[in-house]
Amino acid sequence: MKLEQIVYALEIARCGSISKAAKNLLLTQPNLSSSIKNLEDDIGFKIFQRLPRGVSVTTKGTQFLEYAESICRDVENINAIGSNSNSLTPINFSLSTQSFSYIMDNFLALHSNYNSNITNFKIKHSHYFEVLDDVVRKQADIGIISISNEHMDLWNKLFKSKNIEFNPITSGKLHGYILDSHPLFNKEKLVIEDLFEYPLVTCNHDDYNALYSNDFYKNKLSFKNNILVSDYGALIYTMESVNAATIILKLENSYTKLYFDSSHKGRYVNIDILPKITLGWIKLIDSPISSIASEFIDLITK
Repeated sequence: MKLEQIVYALEIARCGSISKAAKNLLLTQPNLSSSIKNLEDDIGFKIFQRLPRGVSVTTKGTQFLEYAESICRDVENINAIGSNSNSLTPINFSLSTQSFSYIMDNFLALHSNYNSNITNFKIKHSHYFEVLDDVVRKQADIGIISISNEHMDLWNKLFKSKNIEFNPITSGKLHGYILDSHPLFNKEKLVIEDLFEYPLVTCNHDDYNALYSNDFYKNKLSFKNNILVSDYGALIYTMESVNAATIILKLENSYTKLYFDSSHKGRYVNIDILPKITLGWIKLIDSPISSIASEFIDLITK
């Protein structure tokens, strides 16, 4: 198997046609077909199903192409190690994460270190199961997720089944959170029970809903009204409009803010009954991380 054959396979998959890919690669169609056939013979399975018009990717071919994309990214990053600021070789980094201002701030800090380079940086905010899937399918170099400590055993079993390695970064707890426009913002001693007469607004993108919405915690956190919104912009608007509180994760090693809201100050309100949360990064056990991913990990763990 040669690297050029991997590149050829990716281009065919992108075009959906050997003839179109051959044109883009400046190859003859017979030469490209022969190269892909040799590749398929080497690996022992078909990557493409030949059709009257174009090609389709086989099931095993889909898996192959996912690994192929990862290989090409790694090769690009290796080539970039020795490049200078005038190099045209892009530096690639893809991150899948739940929504944390701490992670977003460090992602942007990493990017600023490479302002003089050509970069392809990608950050995707997802639910934790989508983060797992992105890492398993090699759509992300690493993933960032948070786990309730009381469910750690279940998560460890899930990680093992998916061949994923979990590395703790820090821990934190879920807190009530209000904006500086809230009537109780300046109250000297504020406890969570003080907020029960106000609405609680949560977002259906919030992975913690299942944790604090189960019967045990819901009975303890008896807010008068509950509002569920579909996005974080609506969450902020609701907090402003009806003096609602929300629930967010406060990390021990950083000031956690609503990363999607820069126009307000906020105040945390402790919730004693909720369990601790561990924030960590994940990768495939048998997949080495790139140098740029390693640099990002250094930023978030220092």
